[in-house]
Amino acid sequence: MGRAAGALVMAMVLPLAGCDGDDDTSGGGGGSKEPAAAAIKEPAAAAIEAARAFQQASVDRDWEAACEARTERLRQRIGADTIAECVEITRTPRIREYPDARVTTGKAVEVEAFGPHPAGIGLRVTFEAGTAAPGMIIHTALRLVPGERGAWLVDQAVNIDETMGTDTKAVRAALARK
Repeated sequence: MGRAAGALVMAMVLPLAGCDGDDDTSGGGGGSKEPAAAAIKEPAAAAIEAARAFQQASVDRDWEAACEARTERLRQRIGADTIAECVEITRTPRIREYPDARVTTGKAVEVEAFGPHPAGIGLRVTFEAGTAAPGMIIHTALRLVPGERGAWLVDQAVNIDETMGTDTKAVRAALARK
């Protein structure tokens, strides 16, 4: 029963997670508020693309790609020891289709290790439902960590309450509380 409940939550929450640009971006050049911004530029670009691909796979119901984009630790957290089990858990049918959903990402930021999660890159992804559910916007903070063969994998996903902000500070805070 716990496995089914976890599957339902993950099937509803992760496919709906998403993000816009951060409020604290400086628009480029030397005024970055993040001290290590230049140091993470290349890995950040790869992590951002991995986060976008993970979220889009969830929106598109490509459960195999979404499961492959997760770390083993995150898959086990939902009760799946294998990719096949993860697919089975997350393939729960959705109540509604989102044909014109939009997935965007925010600014990447280094995040420290927290609990079982290693240090990595955090960022916000935003899901906007489009005409299927106008005004439905869900922000999620993702922690991405390097996996095998240089791929970035999602190790943590935490929904962000818009009232608490959705910038890089909110991403760090969300990833450090769960």
